[in-house]
Amino acid sequence: MSRHSPIVRRPASLADLPEVLALAQASDVVLIGESDWTEADLREEWEDYDLARDVFLLELDGRLAGYAAFERRGDSGRMLADGYVHPELTGRGVGSELLRLTERRAREEVASVPAGERVYLQNAALASDPAAPALYAAHGYEPVRRSWRMVIDLERPPEPQVPPGIQLRLFREPEERRAVYEAIEEAFEDHWEHRRRSFEEWSKRAFDVEGYDPSLVWLALEGSEVVAANVCYWKRQGDWGWVGSIGVRPPWRRRGIAEALLETSFAEFFRRGEHRVALGVDAESPTGATRLYEKAGMRIFWEAVVYEKELRAG
Repeated sequence: MSRHSPIVRRPASLADLPEVLALAQASDVVLIGESDWTEADLREEWEDYDLARDVFLLELDGRLAGYAAFERRGDSGRMLADGYVHPELTGRGVGSELLRLTERRAREEVASVPAGERVYLQNAALASDPAAPALYAAHGYEPVRRSWRMVIDLERPPEPQVPPGIQLRLFREPEERRAVYEAIEEAFEDHWEHRRRSFEEWSKRAFDVEGYDPSLVWLALEGSEVVAANVCYWKRQGDWGWVGSIGVRPPWRRRGIAEALLETSFAEFFRRGEHRVALGVDAESPTGATRLYEKAGMRIFWEAVVYEKELRAG
């Protein structure tokens, strides 16, 4: 009878990026046939982490077998983790160990969350992973939401139909950054897990990132009032055009503004030679965003299930 070697945690450094990227990509390929992970995306994520505390690398048989990262969203009680197991090393306890380590890390933060506020840890897994439901259930998690990565492969540039009385134009950098922020924050205020961020925090994630290009940010105006915005990136969250945030303020919804903004960005990506465009969306979006994207010709690239475990009741 052969004996497997034990799972060993090793410290993470930037030198591990290529190996971690290969692991995450291999995991995706087995489950969905391809991967949207790029080295630039992973490097950008790691820039926000304390690698010693928040990144977990596990070895089996001298090989990298598992990877997970932990993040706390602002000063709230919401904690996030994301993990991957090498497809050749599944079924040997690596996933369970990653969940144990990220939960232990999350519990270190509980005391710093204001008294009375609920504290919980969320993790996500591809819906196509047959082992995920049992794994998360065994560790006390429950499925709470689903999200989609959607893509479109453009055969020709669309011709946006701008609603009467609405003007679409590129935003003015940098003087209209706050106008973009206000429009997007108002548009998403009724979305699941949305917490209003300061302008400085929002700007760091929207403008001070890899792939930001001010010529891929559009505003919709009625008169002089900004009613919607679309913030896109040349290459982000995958090797394609990326629609990062598109939102219409509530009083102006259901007039075709979002569709016009979306197709405007599709046309620009096509003009630049990028025929594949992607975005992320809450599968249960209260604004009907999924219907909009499907109508525009987008398809589901992958579906993820968000699992949640309460660490302290509110």
